Amino acid sequence: MNVHWKPRGGVQASVGIINAVEFDPDLELLWVSDSFGRLMSFTTHSQTNTLTWTAYSSFLASTRPLSGIFFLPLGGEKIVTVADHNVIRGYKRGGALFLCRTLPPQTQDYIELFQTHGGTGVVSFTGNVGLTRFSIGNEGADRSVTVPLGESKVVALHQTERWIVTGSTSGSIVVRDSNDLQVVDMVPTSRHRVLAMDAYDDTIVAAVVERSMTSGVRVYDVRKMAEPVIAIGGIPSDSVSQVRRYRDSFGISADRAFVLTSCGFHIVQMDQPSPVFSSNGMVEDACTSVSVSPNGMCAAIGNDKGYFIALAHPATREDYVMSRFEKPQRPVNPVFTQSWAEKKEGDTFAFFDETVPAAELASNWPPEDYMILSVPAPTRCLNVESRTVLQNRWGFLRADSYLPDPKDKITSNLPDPFPFNLGLGDDPAAVQRKLQDMKKDQKRRYFDLREGTAGEYAPLEPARHVCYSSHHRFDWEGHNAIPRDVVGLDNSFPECWITTLLQSLYLCHPPEYPVRKVILRHLCTREYCIACETSFIFSNMLMTSATGLNPIVQVANLIRTMYKVPATASLFEPVNSRDEAVKRMHTAQLVLLEALHRGLQDEKAYPFMEHKPPCPDFEHSIAYLFGTEFSSGGRVHLEPQFYWDVPSSALKVNEGLQHLLKQIESYRDQVQIKRLPPIIVLRLNPEGGTLKPPRCLHISREAKEDSNYVLCSSLIHLSDDADDPGRFVIHQRILDNRFSLVNDYRVTAPMEEQELEDLMPAFHSHRAVVAYYALDKLAAPPYSLQDGNRPPNMFEVLGPLLLNDTLAKPLQRDPSAQRFKSPLASFYEIKSNDLVALDAEYVVLNWSSRCIDAGLENNSLHKTHMALARLSCILSSAPGDERTIVDDYVHTPEVIEDYVTQYSGIHPGDLDPLKSSKCLTSRKATYLKLRALVDRGVVFVGHGLYQDFRVCNIAVPAEQIIDTLMMFHKPGGRYLSLRFLAYHVLGERVQEGEHDSVEDARTSLRLYRKYQQLVSEGTFDTVLDKLLATGAETSWYVPEGRDAFGVSSVAFTGATGSPVFPDAPSTLVAAEVVESVEFTPTE
Repeated sequence: MNVHWKPRGGVQASVGIINAVEFDPDLELLWVSDSFGRLMSFTTHSQTNTLTWTAYSSFLASTRPLSGIFFLPLGGEKIVTVADHNVIRGYKRGGALFLCRTLPPQTQDYIELFQTHGGTGVVSFTGNVGLTRFSIGNEGADRSVTVPLGESKVVALHQTERWIVTGSTSGSIVVRDSNDLQVVDMVPTSRHRVLAMDAYDDTIVAAVVERSMTSGVRVYDVRKMAEPVIAIGGIPSDSVSQVRRYRDSFGISADRAFVLTSCGFHIVQMDQPSPVFSSNGMVEDACTSVSVSPNGMCAAIGNDKGYFIALAHPATREDYVMSRFEKPQRPVNPVFTQSWAEKKEGDTFAFFDETVPAAELASNWPPEDYMILSVPAPTRCLNVESRTVLQNRWGFLRADSYLPDPKDKITSNLPDPFPFNLGLGDDPAAVQRKLQDMKKDQKRRYFDLREGTAGEYAPLEPARHVCYSSHHRFDWEGHNAIPRDVVGLDNSFPECWITTLLQSLYLCHPPEYPVRKVILRHLCTREYCIACETSFIFSNMLMTSATGLNPIVQVANLIRTMYKVPATASLFEPVNSRDEAVKRMHTAQLVLLEALHRGLQDEKAYPFMEHKPPCPDFEHSIAYLFGTEFSSGGRVHLEPQFYWDVPSSALKVNEGLQHLLKQIESYRDQVQIKRLPPIIVLRLNPEGGTLKPPRCLHISREAKEDSNYVLCSSLIHLSDDADDPGRFVIHQRILDNRFSLVNDYRVTAPMEEQELEDLMPAFHSHRAVVAYYALDKLAAPPYSLQDGNRPPNMFEVLGPLLLNDTLAKPLQRDPSAQRFKSPLASFYEIKSNDLVALDAEYVVLNWSSRCIDAGLENNSLHKTHMALARLSCILSSAPGDERTIVDDYVHTPEVIEDYVTQYSGIHPGDLDPLKSSKCLTSRKATYLKLRALVDRGVVFVGHGLYQDFRVCNIAVPAEQIIDTLMMFHKPGGRYLSLRFLAYHVLGERVQEGEHDSVEDARTSLRLYRKYQQLVSEGTFDTVLDKLLATGAETSWYVPEGRDAFGVSSVAFTGATGSPVFPDAPSTLVAAEVVESVEFTPTE
């Protein structure tokens, strides 16, 4: 055959790399895992020429990328088994956790490569010690054997019923007995580095590197490893990600194998010296994983773009049958009885199946996980002779029917049964409507187009799931092509649709950016000020792009503030249709500009200490940039117009605007335009329509100079249908006439506007709703010329707040007793490059989003948000100097779901102005104090600082961060807790009972001082190895009790050693130095 496989469509399963694909051995499911540790299963939705895939289950199975998906026989069924860092987990088909086994003691600390054998229940893995055989029995007895690996870096591991085979970078291939791991035979070291490997029966298939940047496949017989049985060459790539052997279903040819490379895949045949097929024109991306179905009729290949491609045997027609299931033949004359007929004793020809207990439902989820719908049971018949399930007269099979057929798919009318169908409520009459709403919601999230997915315009996963917890491995380059110009914004909450307006203002009119530079200069003391919060976001965005941080910025604090301002809180009411969403965006554009305008005007009413506006008319800056001034009846209106509505009857935007201006000019006695703004905001297509904003506007007025405006950004609304609220993206001008797509935290490279339109999903409804135009000669305000590409340095303005927190007084019952007393005489005592140890504590808010219809709200829609509750900073200019300069309890007016007292030390009432006895202040004041320290150029020291700064909502350059969590860490090893390090390195005890941020910050500072000492002595690596060994021996245990070292206060005496340094002082703070420094007690 010239055609070995034919494509049957594909689907984007993830935004990350597809690390593994595997067919279910029993059911019609394809399992897929991505680089974020998420495990997904898919089933075919229809049996047509255009194959459609439907998500059957999706859940987070690991904290790291999964390298393989396996199936172990446990509890009478096949369990999906994967390996995490140091634990083996097994899941049922719907995601219910069935198995969670930690590594056996005295084996290894973590798992690198992992393999299982479905027939024997044996798993094997490599780690920091060597190779481990780990037997998992149904009775729960775990038997393990561990041997060291003599070869160099092992890159391939495979297991058969009799053998465990490893391949290394040195070219050696070692075969071991699967029972005792004794070496049976091996291929010696050679220049042919092993890339990937597969094994079956007594045969090993290994992909190796050859000369001249090519690869080859070598086939070995375990019984004779001296020479390969056959060497297959001519694979034009030196990178092979996987080899997967399969047999021809009809036995026509010899065994074959998929060989995946960075530019497609090849098929090799075990009796041919060169590949028999290459994927040129079919798959050209980097292929990362492959699987062949148990029946050999289907295959699936995953790539580095998050897609998997389904392939079918050329002999198949329309059916895409993945499992070994064989459809029973219906007898010529079937005999059956209907369900209402009385069953007769001894009737062996036909009967209604009532004998199957409820525990044996066709699905894998336990019965208590279901909410059985109260609907009439359909008629269902079973033929005894053929075991054929006959359809009822309505052609509908209920999900709770007793189905022995593993090929039956979940009906599309039912939602995913895991984690439970609690969202359907207990009213049977409302179930159908709620099912339709849930199905529509699923369609919004996972809408697949007939010719692929929405591509760059596809909705992204919430940032809190993929960007923060895995920021060190997230593919930022694949999501943001120009991070130095455009920074993405958080999309973790339903209210984040407002961020499109923020991006349009921030990026308006490059490279001058007049709006951004005005907002950055705003500062006032009003507790809930939208202009201040917008300024903080713009400052973080500018700092992030200038210093090369992860290109995403949070907006949660702005949303929290908007909920507190009546004018903006109504923007987050539920939206139920496409037209309603567009009108809401039109309203939001006006409300946001009016809020910014009022914020600048409030600077005089709410002045911040000695801060002065950069120019006399600064309060009118927003009105000058966006406001159209007009007169009516001879009187000039003071409040300008912030937008223009383009008439819906206009065929083109230019003609509609010019006609509108002529109409206004004709009424000289009533209305007259006095001044057009430098930036025009157009609101388009409020009730449908296809008006497209042109690249430029040329406006002519009688007796006035012509005005030329260029398009800066266009907000586009995407939706599936009229009932879909949809979502918003931006076409943003970046350079000259080149535009980029800004879709939350995904940003494309600049391109021509027509190229962006070609990427637009063809089967989505889309229309431009808001457009921003700026005068082609518009310049930035003069006072911003000295700022460069960073936010203005505010240390001179914000520094006094570190000594006298004027924003805290309205929140304190007794300011004289609650006021924090700073040890600093002047804020100028803080020098550039001084160390500031920092620790933050959080509480969990009950994020009650108004954007979600309360009638459909369930556990899966419940949002939690970590809010800053306490911040402590300790200044250190020299060893022994430990002055607490900030210890703020942050006022939190929202409903607190969990104070997390054990880990935060925060008690109910601590953040309430009516009850608190702490040094309570506003969230704005705490941010401004941090901003002052950042602008001063201090170096922050802490344990897990990236998480702290994210919750504090401030961007800090990497050169100003020293994280002890990363210092005392080896790649691939465990991250050490502050409590463990304090006990074993400093001989101090912290975090006993409740946490204290001052204590934790001070401990981080002393750890860094100790690190400096160890590095200067050249013993740090030895000490770190000893720490890791001690942790492994003690299971990272830290004894309880303050007097474990026989002293009353190890923090200040330095007389007692730690377990790692028994003869050394417990800290670097000498007793006499401590006595000479005056410390201010804190709450």
